[in-house]
Amino acid sequence: MKQLKVMKFLLICLFSAAASGMLLTAAFAATEKSISVNAEIPQSAPQVSVTILRFTDGDPDQNPWTNSQTVGTMDFGELTYLLSDNSNAGLFYSPAGFCVVISAESFGKPYSIMSSCNGISSGSSYLKSGSFGLVPVYSSTDKWVFSSGSKDQGDMPSGATLGAAGSGVGDKTIYSSESTDATARIIQAYYGLPPYKSGGADPFPGYTPIPLTQAPGQYSGTVVITISLK
Repeated sequence: MKQLKVMKFLLICLFSAAASGMLLTAAFAATEKSISVNAEIPQSAPQVSVTILRFTDGDPDQNPWTNSQTVGTMDFGELTYLLSDNSNAGLFYSPAGFCVVISAESFGKPYSIMSSCNGISSGSSYLKSGSFGLVPVYSSTDKWVFSSGSKDQGDMPSGATLGAAGSGVGDKTIYSSESTDATARIIQAYYGLPPYKSGGADPFPGYTPIPLTQAPGQYSGTVVITISLK
């Protein structure tokens, strides 16, 4: 009788163990689980933004960010014929100059930055096209600014080129990117109505001064900065 009870006990234990094993097997039957991951890359058109800096010191340190003001337009104000020493320049000019700092992003596609201007006029009178200058500049120390700090943009990429200095009237190239995997860049474009340099040199190639016989009036025009894919 005692042996029978022992055998029943063993059978109960074996059944319980088998049942537990079945439950564990059922609980851990899956060895992998698929989880869906999704992301979307948006359509990316080339983008350009500008900051306009006005200076009146001639930018002697060649750094438009110093001794300048951020403005919304290129307003040269009333032109003068007197130099800083009160001598007669023999022409009209503006002591003010502007640097348009251009930030361009093409999402890796080769691109060009262009400046277009149809001239500066008052009614039917136009300033000489060679009086309005455009000088493109690349600065390796121009900075990309992030929420956590900033970083110099570094040297101009191999294969990229700056446009030539000259008249700002017409369709002018400011910058042309490298031909593959083009990178975002910061480019400076200086605009001005300057006099001759000290010593009589031209301020830029193709310069033509505004004569003192220029018709009086309020002159205006428009500069359009564009980025386009090559």
